[in-house]
Amino acid sequence: MGGRYLMCRFVRAFLLLVLFGGTARAGARIFVYYPSLARPLAIQEALAKKCPGLEILVFGRLADLQAQVGREPPQAILAQAAVLDQFPAYRARLQGTRAGSSTEDFVLLSIGKPVDLATLSAASIGVVGILDRKEMDGFVAGLVPASPRINRVTKVEDLLPLLIFQSVSAVLVSEANMKEFQKKSQAKLVEVKLDKAKVGLVAAGIQEGAADADKAILPALQALDPGTLALLGVDAWK
Repeated sequence: MGGRYLMCRFVRAFLLLVLFGGTARAGARIFVYYPSLARPLAIQEALAKKCPGLEILVFGRLADLQAQVGREPPQAILAQAAVLDQFPAYRARLQGTRAGSSTEDFVLLSIGKPVDLATLSAASIGVVGILDRKEMDGFVAGLVPASPRINRVTKVEDLLPLLIFQSVSAVLVSEANMKEFQKKSQAKLVEVKLDKAKVGLVAAGIQEGAADADKAILPALQALDPGTLALLGVDAWK
């Protein structure tokens, strides 16, 4: 009887350790959304390797990020500034930079010849939908000098087929993604620079009230090596 009682107490203590001790040991959760030509899983594995004490989940679609934030709000979100602005409960604590700048230039990329900005209002362009439809329309309007029709895709790699199959006249991409497209595609890709098309780079937003979490998250992000930072489109934090 005494042995059975001791065994029951041991099992109960073990279960409590699993249920509550495991929760206490679990790292702060970070959600990441950064559309690029790198696979989300590759970004997730690289970040998890460099930040073993944190729980990291990388999303390939905005809708998936929004749904998961609604179900299980993380302690931090890593995303472009425009995306992070859509989550008011998160305040940017680290701003990514590249070559000393916190923004990157966007260009219009087309095949064969540069797109004519004078006739752009009668054309259609492809974009990655990093915001909801209404917000995305406003985002594009702030970058291009006209009001073209917008063809939204969910992933960066979906933009090039739009050009190849002539579904759009041009695609709106960052200069970094443009250079990757030019490396990987045999098509003659031509860029048109835009005067005011500057977009904020990835920032780290910390959830309001998560003071303890940011003590673990911010140092871990600041310690990332150049190769891992490059997967997020930045080379330093400020």
